[in-house]
Order: sequence, then structure tokens, then C-alpha cells
Amino acid sequence: MFFDDELKIEQIASLSGFSIFVMPTIPDILPKTGDKNHLVVQPIQNSITIEQVREIINQTKVKQTKDFYIFVYNAEKMNEKAENAFLKLLEEPADNYHFVLFTNSASALLPTILSRGDLYIKRIKNPLNTPVDAPEMAKLYAKRIISAKNSDLPNLIKDLSNEKDFKKDARFTSLQITETAIEILYKSYFATKNPAFLKKLPKLLTLHDNLKQNGHIKLHLIADLC
Repeated sequence: MFFDDELKIEQIASLSGFSIFVMPTIPDILPKTGDKNHLVVQPIQNSITIEQVREIINQTKVKQTKDFYIFVYNAEKMNEKAENAFLKLLEEPADNYHFVLFTNSASALLPTILSRGDLYIKRIKNPLNTPVDAPEMAKLYAKRIISAKNSDLPNLIKDLSNEKDFKKDARFTSLQITETAIEILYKSYFATKNPAFLKKLPKLLTLHDNLKQNGHIKLHLIADLC
């Protein structure tokens, strides 16, 4: 489902025990840490950890007679243990609690999490005309992947392996670069109608699927793009 008005996010979330909002950035109108009837969880050092999910679990042990909202910002940064613990939390939801995830990349969440929540996507006017919204490093390597010949890939992967973000979370970084490359190609084709921009899309889509399925990262970065 699409939504337009960020001021109605909490109203929308009140209709469901678990909702997921997909949007480029976290709006300023949302509650901050410590607001009444809210628990706000945000990444610490670029990751949401199992300890933070345990904090959510402890909160849900407190009985609520009014609506209580648990907002998880940048939910795509939950690590594997955190995601699995969050899934178990959803199996027996506490009364009057509303779990609300915010992410800029729904595909980075586990399919089992996506299937349990009501998904809302921020409507963007003329999305194919908007600039690519991604970190500079992701755009740099996305462009290199798009233009790379097969013989260029080993050195490209070697350079990527030395990047700080890749060392911290190789799968998330690789997915982000792949998604950025796909977006660049789609938008380039939309702007020019040149079919050459579509030639590499099947390989990138295959790469994205394999990375999501926990395939070997460096192996697929080379094999799927050749």
C-alpha cells in the first residue's frame, strides 16, 4: 500500500500490530527516544543488535492499557540474531503494542518479517526522474560494476574488499551496491530509451537474489556478473 502524508504514520500504525514503512529517510515528525508511549530503537555503530531487541522484549512484558508504539528506525540494519529474535517476538504479540519498522530497503529485511507486517511505501512523484539516492561509495562501485568487463571484476572485488563498509557488513554493502546499480540502469533507460542499459540487468537481478539467499558474496559478485 502507498501513503503520502508522513503526519499520519502513527495513525496508520495504530490500525495494525505490526507495520513496515518504506521511505528514503526517517521523517523529523516521528518520536524521539524517551517520548511517552514510545520506544525508539536506532542502529548503534551501523547495526541493530540482539541486545536492542531484548530491550524491546523487556518492554513488551509491561502491560499497557493504551496504545504503545515501538519504532525501529533503519530496520534493514538488524543483524541476523536480532531479526530472528524479532520474529519470535511477533509470534505472541502483547496487547496494545504496535511494532513499526522503518526502512529504505524492504528487500534487505527477511522475507518472513515482510510477510508478517502491513507494508506501506512512501509515494514519490515521478520516481524515475529523481536522482539516485545512495551513499557515494555505493554509487561509485555501482557505476564500476555497470561498466566493468569480465577481466575487470577481480580487481573491482579486491578494491571493494578493502572498503570500511564492506569489512563491517559485506552482505549489506554488496546488496546496497547491487540495488544502486539496478536503479541507475532503470533510470538511465527511462531517460534515454537506450536498450543497452537493460543488457546487464538480468545479471544484476540474479546477483541480488543470490546475495539475499546468503550465497557466497565474493563468488557471486564475480560469477553472476560474468
